[in-house]
Amino acid sequence: MRRSDIFSPRASLLICLTLGMLLAASCQPRYEGRPTAAPTRVPSHTNTPTVTSTLPPAPTVTSSPTPTLTQTPTPLPSTTPTETPTPIPPRAAVLFPLKAGGANTVNWSYFYLSRKELREDKSLLSLSAAVAFQLLDRGIHSETVRVRDHDVTVYYLRVSHVYNQVPIETKLVLTGYFGRAVPVSALPADGAAFVNLRTQNSDAVFEPWRIQSDWLLPYEQRQNLFTQMTLTDFEQLLANLPERVILLAHHPVIWRPDDWAQADLDMSRLSGQAARLNAFFDHDAFDLLTGQSRMAEAWSAYLLQNQVIPPEVAQAGLSFSAEYLIIVIP
Repeated sequence: MRRSDIFSPRASLLICLTLGMLLAASCQPRYEGRPTAAPTRVPSHTNTPTVTSTLPPAPTVTSSPTPTLTQTPTPLPSTTPTETPTPIPPRAAVLFPLKAGGANTVNWSYFYLSRKELREDKSLLSLSAAVAFQLLDRGIHSETVRVRDHDVTVYYLRVSHVYNQVPIETKLVLTGYFGRAVPVSALPADGAAFVNLRTQNSDAVFEPWRIQSDWLLPYEQRQNLFTQMTLTDFEQLLANLPERVILLAHHPVIWRPDDWAQADLDMSRLSGQAARLNAFFDHDAFDLLTGQSRMAEAWSAYLLQNQVIPPEVAQAGLSFSAEYLIIVIP
């Protein structure tokens, strides 16, 4: 085999490079106690700058002046006093001897027909009367009723009359005021707050027909013959009346049919008339006046024919009204 076949050009070049490296290494000086090779430079780590947050200086808090609290007692809210009704003295009136015109005895069953008007066929057209009553106590009572689509506070007296020898408690209506449960003290000074009154002592001649004649005078002439008194003053008068006293009230019982429309109109706009007339008239479901009530007819039959008050009327509650009052004391 030839030498040139043993060492190929690639192998010859590799041997030459190896020998060259050995020769070069044998020619370098040897260092004792030092690294045999130069240290490889290690790439240094570059520090990333960090943001350091610096707080701004805190503002200085200036103390605000604080007010000095003074302990002041707070007044407690006071309740508005509610007016309480004055207790009504429960003193029933006592009868005393009295004659009307010097002839007829005036007692708890007495009445005087001041007007009796008949038609041509003798049927009754209109009727008015003055009726004597016994006071059962000495105060004004009230209740709320519905009249012509209005609430009306009705003011009345608790009285008794002897009907055919039977005493029956009756409401004697004085007047009324539009509204529900209006106290007497809250009434304004208008016509609804007044009663018309005639007073006299028993030593004077008692003639109810003359008193009725005075009532029919024009207002300018009769105003000096009757006293107009507020309910508040009248209530005080009642409380101060003596034990022996006779009370009479005058009022129409039966109206002419021609006067029904006026009576109905008065009930719709005048609270005093609404209170006094309501029990004497009937209205239908449409609030239309249909005629006079069963109670008005019972009053008429009693006054004209001395008939007994029907039980159903008495149980429903009898009432009479005061166009004006007559008070007689010994």
